[in-house]
Amino acid sequence: MKNNRLKLALGLCAGLLAAVSAWGFAYLINSNTGLPIKWPQPAYPLRLMLGTSPGGIDFNASAQAAARDWNAVLGGIQFQSTIAVGTASERNRVNELVFGADVFGQAFDTNVLAVTTTWRIGNERTEADIVFNSARNWGAYGGPTQSGLVDLRRVALHELGHALGLDHPNEAGQVFDPPLPIMNSRITNNETLHPDDITGAQNLYGPPGTPANDNFASALIVTLVNNAATVTGFTTNATKQSGEPNHAGNIGGRSVWWRWTAPAAGPVSLDTRGSYADTTLGVYTGAALGSLTAIASNDDINPGIIQASTLTFNATAGTTYYFAIDGFNNSDGNGADSAGVTLNLSFSPSGPALPVISTQPSSTTVALGGTAAFTVVATGATGFQWMFNGASISGATGPTYTISNAQSTHAGTYFVTLTNAAGSLNSDTVTLTVNTPAPPPAPPPTSGSRGGGGGGAPSLWFCGALCLLGLARCLLRRRR
Repeated sequence: MKNNRLKLALGLCAGLLAAVSAWGFAYLINSNTGLPIKWPQPAYPLRLMLGTSPGGIDFNASAQAAARDWNAVLGGIQFQSTIAVGTASERNRVNELVFGADVFGQAFDTNVLAVTTTWRIGNERTEADIVFNSARNWGAYGGPTQSGLVDLRRVALHELGHALGLDHPNEAGQVFDPPLPIMNSRITNNETLHPDDITGAQNLYGPPGTPANDNFASALIVTLVNNAATVTGFTTNATKQSGEPNHAGNIGGRSVWWRWTAPAAGPVSLDTRGSYADTTLGVYTGAALGSLTAIASNDDINPGIIQASTLTFNATAGTTYYFAIDGFNNSDGNGADSAGVTLNLSFSPSGPALPVISTQPSSTTVALGGTAAFTVVATGATGFQWMFNGASISGATGPTYTISNAQSTHAGTYFVTLTNAAGSLNSDTVTLTVNTPAPPPAPPPTSGSRGGGGGGAPSLWFCGALCLLGLARCLLRRRR
């Protein structure tokens, strides 16, 4: 069962109930980007505040055992638990496991054993608290479920899966024969992580170890079947080598590599759809990391919305191309995003070639009211469409786009889409900066006496004021 708690950020709660068939895995998704919400740091601290039962059962130890089960299969994150006493609270950036009569003031729904509340910023999880229903009779045992007694370790195993970012696969319409995944929404006789539980979590945080294609020299080979290929891997625990370029202009930090030799000339399309991280993508030629030639790169299909990467380029027969996938690094101190990644390649041999850009447009700065122009030089293009901040500019359908009388509203990013019979190709994205004139300096203060101290002749202004004052007094006298 799910219990939605809407606060400043979205808190998505998942409860564990009582046995339905399920298969696979599902995720808690950021509806704005389509990416799973996951923990950004390799250390996941847990504060265990479950205590001991009257019969001497150490519930903190049961929760620690569940955390160790997850740690054994994950490479990019590890639960780190400490024992504490006290009262849990929300939105304190502390991940707490407690017993409670309600969930921070909200009643448990019928039959719910435990609830995980989560907080996030964008795609990144910032807090997860697990509240076990104190109205239940809790114990610690293995084997089949026992009537009237709930095994805390297997419930904790499930709830920690929610804390990692997993959802209920059966509620996503997936069906499977027993044994059922731990992440099934209803408690079953299964007390260990199912292969689907493990696969689901590893898609988010990777398996233990370093990827085989972490380094440029270890790039894995892409093999086409019917002129297409899909390969998968992980960027978790990957590194960035000294001298490695910034793919799509982002610093990244966790890149993996593939290579492919074009069997013929023709246009190639690459994308990272199906990845579980915010990716960057780069294509290069060259035999060594320090002497690569950049062919094409991309960050987002739709910046901030579709955070998979996509690009196209024209392949030359017999040329080996290197493909790098990295995670976007937003400089928040957590490093590059990482997870399971997918690379999709589509090739059209001997077909018409995409346009070839020989000169990319350049960023420019103009004064307010000035003229700005962007130009692309390309061969093979039959159509042009200039874009401003991702939207089409009406009438801007030539190789040059000119802005007269530039205003601050024209400042932003521009690129041009070139088309022909083979498809479309985007130029580099460039920036227009419009400088507004500085305000005039404030007038200097009026010179004159400010009082204090002796000596000095009175200013002309002061004498004039005295005259005016004397005139006013004369007028007053006359009126009397």
